Amino acid sequence: MTETLKYLPFELSDTRYFKLHSTSSGIDKVRLKITNDQEYFPYITRTDKNNGCDMFVGKQDKPLDKGNSITIGLDTQTVFYQPTDFYTGQNVQILESKFMTKNIALFLIPLIKKQLVLLNWGGNGATLGRLRVKKIVLPVDEKMNLIGNTWIVL
Repeated sequence: MTETLKYLPFELSDTRYFKLHSTSSGIDKVRLKITNDQEYFPYITRTDKNNGCDMFVGKQDKPLDKGNSITIGLDTQTVFYQPTDFYTGQNVQILESKFMTKNIALFLIPLIKKQLVLLNWGGNGATLGRLRVKKIVLPVDEKMNLIGNTWIVL
């Protein structure tokens, strides 16, 4: 017999499960350095195409953001999973979790997008502060703790 899952709302700022922050790089496209590096990294912007990847760039002066995370373009409402380390353009937020996998990211992305729809232009525009207090509903165990790496039930 299969147990029925219970669900509870969690704020995206709940540090027990998430780390939501501004990008470490945030490089304006016109300031990207042209390099002859052998290694290239995705340059993620707020575009809604190609998983947010605008181009590939060599090593830059700014730190890379860690892969296995979700990128969020607040004003464009773009949300994508990034499997590898990357640089970003401006105004990109990063969501990390110790439980993050590709499947968990694919589970979280539509939930985050649904919350972004509630943030629009004008007085209720999308900001990192407003996103942090948004809640997404996730499965919990009998002790009401988030069910870490089993969010995806097949």
